[in-house]
Amino acid sequence: MKTVAELMTKDVIWVSPTAPVKSAVMLMKRHGIGALPVLDADQAVVGLVSQEHLLGEPLDLRIAEVMQRDFPAIDPGATVQEAAELMSRTGASHLIVLDDGRLVGILARSDILPELGKTFDPLTGLPWSDSLREWATAALKSGAEIAVIFFDLDGFGQFNKTYGHVVGDRVLQEIAEVIRRGTDPKLDFVCRYGGDEFAIASLRRADEARALAAIIQERIASTRVGELTETVSATFGMSGGRRTREREDIHYAATIDNLITRASKDCTARKARVAAEPREPADLELARAAVARVDRFRIKAINMSMTGTQVQIAVKLSSGKSEHTAERSAYASDVRTVLRTISEACAAAVSEALAEEHGFVVDELYVQLTESGDEIVTVVASYVTPGAVTKHVGSALVRRGDRHWAAAAATLDAVNRILEIAPRAEQ
Repeated sequence: MKTVAELMTKDVIWVSPTAPVKSAVMLMKRHGIGALPVLDADQAVVGLVSQEHLLGEPLDLRIAEVMQRDFPAIDPGATVQEAAELMSRTGASHLIVLDDGRLVGILARSDILPELGKTFDPLTGLPWSDSLREWATAALKSGAEIAVIFFDLDGFGQFNKTYGHVVGDRVLQEIAEVIRRGTDPKLDFVCRYGGDEFAIASLRRADEARALAAIIQERIASTRVGELTETVSATFGMSGGRRTREREDIHYAATIDNLITRASKDCTARKARVAAEPREPADLELARAAVARVDRFRIKAINMSMTGTQVQIAVKLSSGKSEHTAERSAYASDVRTVLRTISEACAAAVSEALAEEHGFVVDELYVQLTESGDEIVTVVASYVTPGAVTKHVGSALVRRGDRHWAAAAATLDAVNRILEIAPRAEQ
């Protein structure tokens, strides 16, 4: 996706606030432009004046009397979509482009319209796949690795037939927003691939990208559109994010196409597996029945001991007036192994509180670094019943450097979400 810096006018014609309206009119006519930044003696931008501001004004009136002082401004690194949204929100035809408060350009609506028409889906506001390929290709050329996540809504064709395309369009808009909010523009590029399919190109490693996909999948499943009672779910597939050596003589476009194809096929394979499983509502009914005697799970204690290279972990949880303890051991090869063992001990302790043949299994555990430098532990857990297996995601912020507590808290976050008891575990 192109940025404001790529489309803005860099050689900016400007006017002084003390200049008469006549000067601004002459400058606009001479250079064929529709607006002028207003700069004071220190070259600071103090306003914006456009043709609309000058209509019917006396030619000898000072620009300061007619200029727009609360002018909209944007950063040169902003995307075309962000510029379009700002123009729409403010009703502006021109945006002043500022870099650390310094004037570097001006952007007109006419500058971005061709780009918007070419790359953006008017329904969701997301770019199309050509922009994703362009972004991903640039990333590969810079030496970065790319992971591609492919989302496909489940049974959306039948949904459209039942509720009509107007409601279907609203669903697509809501899902697009869920995906957009769940990603980081500095790491991820989201597009509408076509129909009810969305794709994400990401700079994240494979395990981090898969955790992101699982979290977004969970958020989609919990999204409600208007007054509709029926939920919408999505299946994802993923490829890439695993390169271990530099590429040589790469054909970038072919690589991106290959990653997209593999992610799409992975998604299709997952759909086939999910179709054979019972649907989630019935499973949640089993969950509620299984935990009718169980209160919210909380962490009581995490105890660790070492015997040579083996770590033994005991986790004690509370649920109402009851306590549940489980132990697990593993070879402490790295931090992530220890954290996963803590998570598995938590899942085992929870399972003790459930009805027979019901339990939790830890599928994945990830430690991610946020943009602000904080660490987040994310756990993907499966709830197993006699009739179904469903996956859910929980996460917890690492507080005061205590990753052990965060691993346990992330596990209980997933558990409590599944059982609809509480949104998050407490320390």
